[in-house]
Amino acid sequence: MSSTSASEHYLPYSFGLFCLVLSLVCSTVQSEELQILTKLKSALQKSNTRVFNSWESSVSVCKFAGITCNSEGSVTEIELSNQNLAGTLPLDALCQLRSLEKLSLGFNLLHGPVTKDLNNCVKLQYLDLGNNVFNGGVPDISSLTELRYLHLNNSGFSGTFPWKSLQNMKGLIRLSLGDNPLSPSPLPSEVVQLTKLDWLYLSNCNIQGTFPAGIGNLRELINLELADNNMTGEIPEEIGNLVNLWQLELYNNSFTGKLPVGLRNLTKLENFDASMNYLEGGLSELRFSTNLVSLQLFENKLTGQVPPEFGEFKKLVNLSLYTNGLTGPLPQKLGSFAKFNFIDVSENLLTGPIPPDMCKQGAMKMLLMLDNKFTGEIPANYANCPTLTRFRVSKNSLSGTVPTGIWGLPKVNIIDIASNNFRGPVTSDIKNAKSLWQLFLGNNSLSGEIPADISGATSLQSIQLNNNQFSGELPSSLGSLSSTLKALDLSHNQLSGEIPKSFSSLRLTQLDLSYNKLTGPVPESLSKGSFTGNPGLCSVRKGSVLPPCPPK
Repeated sequence: MSSTSASEHYLPYSFGLFCLVLSLVCSTVQSEELQILTKLKSALQKSNTRVFNSWESSVSVCKFAGITCNSEGSVTEIELSNQNLAGTLPLDALCQLRSLEKLSLGFNLLHGPVTKDLNNCVKLQYLDLGNNVFNGGVPDISSLTELRYLHLNNSGFSGTFPWKSLQNMKGLIRLSLGDNPLSPSPLPSEVVQLTKLDWLYLSNCNIQGTFPAGIGNLRELINLELADNNMTGEIPEEIGNLVNLWQLELYNNSFTGKLPVGLRNLTKLENFDASMNYLEGGLSELRFSTNLVSLQLFENKLTGQVPPEFGEFKKLVNLSLYTNGLTGPLPQKLGSFAKFNFIDVSENLLTGPIPPDMCKQGAMKMLLMLDNKFTGEIPANYANCPTLTRFRVSKNSLSGTVPTGIWGLPKVNIIDIASNNFRGPVTSDIKNAKSLWQLFLGNNSLSGEIPADISGATSLQSIQLNNNQFSGELPSSLGSLSSTLKALDLSHNQLSGEIPKSFSSLRLTQLDLSYNKLTGPVPESLSKGSFTGNPGLCSVRKGSVLPPCPPK
């Protein structure tokens, strides 16, 4: 006969009772969470979305679309971003979800205020309310001490942001508050104490004043964006401590001084944009940024030469340095390694030839080098660059003939070679330029006849061939451009013959045929144009400045 103790008889009973209680607790929690999520669905019932189709009381909340639960069956995540949701958030209910760690509602149409109940979501690690249309300010969130990711950008928040709430978020990794009309504020010290940050987006949210002294503490940053603000002073040398930076966006502020010495330490930097500031000095600190993909420093006061090292940058695809005081030549290997996309160095004092191989990889879209002192000819390689949409080299000292293929580039919108020393003809290849809107060739020494095939460029809106040596008759085919052509300037050439009757169908807002050798009657529909300097022209319209045409 066994000697089983009395306590052993009670073990199954105790365990069973425990399971029963646990089951009741779990059932109660799930019932509460079902009520909370039902309230969320009700608050957003006007949304044009199907995401709530699975939110039925007959199934577990853990099977609801966008809901994740833990092993105990409690809701830990709500992921409903980009679901076309509309309505106001019932945060008083949502923040009763005791295990909620992630609330992701970005890229929706949520409106109304974000209430102080948000401060009750104390277990949140991830909060994304960005890209919505809320109004009012961001409430105190100092209780959210476990936050790692905070995205509130572009959501209509105004007023003073509760910067002191960040003091307790020592583990914050990403902070995105940009594109909100917040009250003006300096970059606060609370931000530069968040030493685990790898992403800081504060563009276009009324940050003003200078960089705080502790900016160099944020050594984990890979992205720092402070563009479109009212920041002043110099970019500090401490920026060089941020050796992991991949992107640095400082454009459209009022920064002054030179590019800091510390920039040479940012060898991982791929995107740097400090355009539209008051920066001065040279570009030498960027000689070591060999991983640059995009460099934009336009509209500053920069001087000196473009470093020769730029020609060896293997990843560079975008270079925008226009409206500065840069001098000297461009590196001739510039853009020859990667799939170079665009260059804009207009409005500088640059000299020497155009680098020949920027379309070597067949991806270049824009070549913008107007208003400099470039010399030499257009490199022949650009005639074989079918991706080009804009080719603008006006106001330089370029010479020679234009490579034939340039005229017929299939995607080009603008060909602008005005105010140079080019000679030779416009070839019939121009019929292939089906995307060409604007043809600016004025103030050169171009010659020959205007090709009849120019009418094949069926998208043309503006043709300016003034101050050249074009001769022969006006091509009647130009009249076929009557649905698109708005401006035609052929003044100061050697054109002869009569104005074609087909020109009567043109609906021009600007017409200048002055100072040529044209003869015969001016079509009445063109009478508002300029025809001075053509003694052989006459008018069939009374009151014209031209002499009347003789009776037939």
